Parts: sequence; structure tokens; C-alpha cells
Amino acid sequence: MDIEFQEFLNKDIGYGNTLKNKKMKLLNEIKESIKKDKQFLEQATDIDFKKWKKKIDFDIFSNIIDEYIETEKKNHTAMLEEGNSQIEKIVISYYGNPYVTFILCIQAIINQKQLLLEAGEFMLSTNTFIINMINQILQENHLPKLLTHCIEIVEEKSIIEKEIKTIIIGATQNKAKYLGKYIYIPYNNYIIYCVDEELEELSNSIYDYAFNNFFEAEVLFEEDIEEAIEIINLKKDCIAVILTKDINLQNLFKERIQNKLYINENPFVKEEINIPVNCLEIKKEK
Repeated sequence: MDIEFQEFLNKDIGYGNTLKNKKMKLLNEIKESIKKDKQFLEQATDIDFKKWKKKIDFDIFSNIIDEYIETEKKNHTAMLEEGNSQIEKIVISYYGNPYVTFILCIQAIINQKQLLLEAGEFMLSTNTFIINMINQILQENHLPKLLTHCIEIVEEKSIIEKEIKTIIIGATQNKAKYLGKYIYIPYNNYIIYCVDEELEELSNSIYDYAFNNFFEAEVLFEEDIEEAIEIINLKKDCIAVILTKDINLQNLFKERIQNKLYINENPFVKEEINIPVNCLEIKKEK
């Protein structure tokens, strides 16, 4: 990791003589590789499942790449010109969700960015496979490797000193590490409020799933309904999960809570893939 980190830190790269349609070619090759190498991707997820118990829906990867290909077809008016322009470096700090990894890799190609992905140990085999697959496609097209993967950056001061753009996705505990020199993007951060005791089992199962799958989740224990609503609304980045059988309270929460809201539902029946399409282009607020 030290060598790769130092290369990311100190070695600038450019696209060289990039063909105008290179992005579309790369995206289509990623799409084909997802199909062709599915058994190897499955092997990687099987290794991770033994430790993390996270099930991967392979169709989501296909859906993600299809959506980006369709978007690029619509927006493919501004072509890349030949040249050797320097590629911006970005550090991404997140919890290692493989869907997020895949989206970031695609956005690196579309937006021509060099990424250092600080992803922790969660789903390590799956993330390593995704990153290596896409780096290989880049190299086969005579393009530089855009993606560097690490479990944890221990030299974050070098990132800060060089003023390398840093984006934290969902991992609020990493904010202190980068001393305010970051852009924060929420990703499936939950706040759970259970009013009825008979729904505590559901509350516990939702929290346990979030914990085991590295989604941040906070359980509110406030007895005062008004206070709970106020706390939830202050946490604008969070998705609210309310558990109550009281119809009047359900309506009250629907009226008053400003966040995305689930009532008496498990929000993980289908994982929300809510990464902004312009994630790498977001600027830090001054």
C-alpha cells in the first residue's frame, strides 16, 4: 500500500492521446466483463459472505452500468480532445459497500478522475475484484490505472497538505480524521424511532442489519414525540424509520418529518443506491 499511496500522492497522470469515444468503449467493456466474469465475481462475494453475511444482487451491477451507458449516450456531445491534460486526484473515504465502489469506478472514467478508495475491510474480496477488473480494462486500452484501493489511509496529513480533494461518503466517523478538509455525501444513514414496544423486535433487526452491513444507524429513545420529530428533522442527511401502530401518530410523522421516511417497514428489503451521478464533481462549500 505504501508504494501505491506514494504513487497516487506524487505521480501525476494524463490521458495522452485519448480517442473521442473512449468513455463509451470502456463502459461497454465493463458491461461485458460483468457478464463474462460473473462466476469470478460470485467467488469473491462468496468469500466475503462467510465473514460479513452481505448478499449481493448481481443484477444491480448490470443495472448501474446500463443506466450510466444510457446517460452517456444522451450527453455524449462534449467529446474528449487529444492531449495530455492532468487528471484530478480525489480521495474517497467510505465503508466499502461494493455498489458504491462500482459506481465510483464508473464515475472515475466518465469524469476522468484518479481515485484513492479508502474502503475499510468490509467486502474486501468483492471490492478488490471490481477495482482490479476496471483497472485491467483501462490498461488494455492503453490508459493509466485510475483506481487505487486501500483499507485505511494512515498518512492523511499528506492528503491534507497537498490539498487533495477528499470526499467522505456515509462514513461520518471519518470526518475528524480529515480535519474539516472534506466534502460529505450521505449514503443510507438511518435514524430509527420505535414508539410501540411490540415493534422493538423489528427495530432491533433493522439496527442489526444496518450494523452488520456498515450502514450508520442511530436509535432514538426519546419518549416525547415532539422532541423526537425535532431531532430527526435536524439530521437532514438521515433516512427516518418510524415504528408505530398508532394511525394518528403515523399521519403526524408523515406531515412533520422532512426526511425520507419509512413507517413500519424494513428499509433494507431493497437497498437504495443513492449516490449522486455527479459525486466526483461536487465542490466544497465555502
